[in-house]
Amino acid sequence: MANINLLPWREEERTERQRQFVSVLGLVAVLGVVAMWSVYMFYNDQIENQRGRNNYLESQTRQLDTKIKEITTLETERKELVERMDLIQDLQKSRPQIVHLFDEIVQKIPEGMNMIQIERKNDVVLFTGVAESSPRISNFMRNLAASQWITKPDIDDIEDDQDSGSGRKIFKLKTKITSPNANKKEAK
Repeated sequence: MANINLLPWREEERTERQRQFVSVLGLVAVLGVVAMWSVYMFYNDQIENQRGRNNYLESQTRQLDTKIKEITTLETERKELVERMDLIQDLQKSRPQIVHLFDEIVQKIPEGMNMIQIERKNDVVLFTGVAESSPRISNFMRNLAASQWITKPDIDDIEDDQDSGSGRKIFKLKTKITSPNANKKEAK
């Protein structure tokens, strides 16, 4: 029988397989590193895109916040202007009232009565005066009740005038200013 030595051939095949295994293993390692690097780059790109979106949204939010502040200041300015316009309109409407009020007071004060102070707060007029007697105060109240520009006379206080004596009275009288148009509306 012939003597054939197969050991070098097997040894060569084994080293060839080992070399192929190492090269395949290196190729898989390189492909794994490339895959991980591409996944890392993909997610890094996604994160950067999202950061850019967030920054854009934050800048837009800041712009909207400044616009909202401007709108609120404009609204407060508008409210102030509307209040001023209403006040001016009220003053324009009540401008003839004060003239008529003083005219009515001059006409309605009976003799023997003097006014110390006339004070107006909105539609309420407070008269402070001195009268020679209580009937003169009553007469003044009746005259005011008959007026078209003054309504609801109501006496707040009557005191004896200690300084002058002789029955003189110090009084405080409260009334409301109105207009003939307002009286007609109330009557209807």
